[in-house]
Amino acid sequence: MRCFLAIDLPEKVKKELERLQKLILQEKGIKFVEPKNFHLTLKFFGEISDKKVNEIKEKFKEFKFEKIKCHLGNIGFFPSSDYIRVVWISLEPNEKIKELFVKINEILDSKDDRFESHITLARVKFIKNKEEFVEQIKKLKVAPIEMDADSFSLKKSILTEKGPIYETIKEFKF
Repeated sequence: MRCFLAIDLPEKVKKELERLQKLILQEKGIKFVEPKNFHLTLKFFGEISDKKVNEIKEKFKEFKFEKIKCHLGNIGFFPSSDYIRVVWISLEPNEKIKELFVKINEILDSKDDRFESHITLARVKFIKNKEEFVEQIKKLKVAPIEMDADSFSLKKSILTEKGPIYETIKEFKF
């Protein structure tokens, strides 16, 4: 099954992200993330076996980490504003979330150190007027909605024609 670890977001954060989506130019080449699917990915596993799922659940059974007081931050682009494939918003303070990522990597004995604290708003295949799009995004005012991150979840991703469906397998409280 296709799995990942993620911080779930409260409704107030999802509502702000949805508000921002509605202010972004609606074009054919832009696919917005369904508000129910908003999350911050900490670790993507891809296809893994049931045995591996059980190993992950066991490794995080007694996970300890300090609750993170965080808030929505800035809007950005992956890989860059010159070549846009993803529009995202940061969750700050990035350093604390990065600490969580590092601890998760240590527990999983993973060498993958690529991490950017972000929540995907949209995926981009093409944009008619990139400069106009970038300017429009840069003018958006993000409400710094606060939240407490005090857990993360192991999630299963089921790909469908209408988009992914995420199911929580196990939540790990800090």
